[in-house]
Amino acid sequence: MSDAGAPKQPELVNVLIDGKATQVPKGTNVIEAARTIGVDIPHYCYHPHLSIAGNCRMCQVQVKGQPKMTIACNTPCAEGMDVATHHSSQDVANAQAATLEFILINHPLDCTVCDQAGHCKLQDYHFEYNARSSRFLENKVHKVKALPLGPTVMLDGERCIMCTRCIRFCDEITGTSELGMLNRGDQSVIAVSPGRELDNPLSGSVVDLCPVGALTHREWRFNTRIWFTKQTESICPGCSTGCNVKVAERDNEVVHVKGRRNDAVNKEWMCDEGRYGFGRFLPKNRVVEAYANTASGEKRPVPLTDVVSGLKNTLKTLTVLVSPDLTLEECYLLKQLLHRTSSVGRVVMPSYKRTLTKVQEILVSPDYASNLAGAKAVGLVGEDSEGDYRDVLGKIRRKEIENILVLGDRAIASSDIDDALLEGLAAARVSVGVLTDADSKIASVIGAVAPGRSILEKSGLLVNGKRRVQYTQAVVQFPDGSVPDWRFLALVGEGAGAKVLSVNPSVVGDREVTRWYLGADPLVSSMGLTIAQIKDGGVQLPAVSREARVDSQSVESAGASPAA
Repeated sequence: MSDAGAPKQPELVNVLIDGKATQVPKGTNVIEAARTIGVDIPHYCYHPHLSIAGNCRMCQVQVKGQPKMTIACNTPCAEGMDVATHHSSQDVANAQAATLEFILINHPLDCTVCDQAGHCKLQDYHFEYNARSSRFLENKVHKVKALPLGPTVMLDGERCIMCTRCIRFCDEITGTSELGMLNRGDQSVIAVSPGRELDNPLSGSVVDLCPVGALTHREWRFNTRIWFTKQTESICPGCSTGCNVKVAERDNEVVHVKGRRNDAVNKEWMCDEGRYGFGRFLPKNRVVEAYANTASGEKRPVPLTDVVSGLKNTLKTLTVLVSPDLTLEECYLLKQLLHRTSSVGRVVMPSYKRTLTKVQEILVSPDYASNLAGAKAVGLVGEDSEGDYRDVLGKIRRKEIENILVLGDRAIASSDIDDALLEGLAAARVSVGVLTDADSKIASVIGAVAPGRSILEKSGLLVNGKRRVQYTQAVVQFPDGSVPDWRFLALVGEGAGAKVLSVNPSVVGDREVTRWYLGADPLVSSMGLTIAQIKDGGVQLPAVSREARVDSQSVESAGASPAA
């Protein structure tokens, strides 16, 4: 067989760094090569997804045979190269300390009031590579303070070290070129082009890129110190891109969100809609207990078991509207529940497409359904998910559906909630919702409501639009008495005599359910995946035909336990 069409393998070169041998593709810069053996070369201006600027000079190294030090970011590896970093060369360590002292000459001594304190590379590098008192006796140069660059970003010119990451991001990634540099030397300052503002859909990413406290989020300025927060690595549920993020929480509120590097998904970028929109997943007024809506409009508290048992005799014809925030495990459980009860009902998920701008297309998905691909992967919804969803809403409005289950507040898009739909939900013979927002119109008309959990309060698997399965972790604490959708479905199955979860739903948590799922679903069980593997950047799902999914489900419904 000819391999003419196969991708060409990169040429590998042997390099020695601090006496340790490594092999990297030819042309790899020294910073990246050093990372392969666990050596971190300090840098400010370098970023793997931006062009090389080479202006901070922090990454100097010695290359054997070269007359003077060179910057690691702009030095490609060649065969036999012998490199000494600050770990093995005192000259390099001295050069880095001198460079850092120069960078700090005009930097204000305001760490105590700087928002970046606690996660600032200038602080980190000072203590690691310099850690000595300033010898600068002259007056520092003063620059612009607290200048809004746009609706989301604020500039403190005195803290800026002119790494130009923000400028290069706007030039090379978004292509909007709002930012530039004025003046020269110690008078240099970042500025917005005349008559413009920094207002592109990814503008908040420049704050993530800023290695010091020069750029800050206007929305989160001075809201908390980072060391008072709990930081969690998770996934943004705003759309089906599935951006990797680090979320800071304090007092059960999201107080900071930044992009987390994943070269296969979002590099290290994040859109403003996702970054500043985490609050929409946490309603102010929560459903805190199960209740039934009476004919007089009152909410009558009932045991959760009553809500569960209300669905016992409806499963064969049940219509289920599911939120795009359901985890992969929950989608699989629902599919198994309906399969094992011989249901002929329907499952639909809202997945409206939207028109994106050229800049949005860089990162944002055209739909808001964070786990639509997961629902399709387990065969829960069909390929025409939008058409099926619209068809079901039309039947509810015409009062043609008698048994309805709503899983999640976003199971019905807010733009689709009208009087006719609410009347159709109220007219259903059996209608149950697992909801979080006590103020939603759905919660006030549906027959019975169980207190659910937000996607920010659950851990589990999400599949992005490119079929990459990733692990999302809970970033805030769920309210007492709330029930995750997987537990609700497991209890419904037990009540109907169709056990779909081989572990006890009353005592296990999200993590145990994920481990169970990884061994239960043929889609992933053959891959031998662990949670740790998935958390490390995600795993690409194999392409599985719809027929293969139906065959595997038929085998399971014939009596095989999903835990087998």
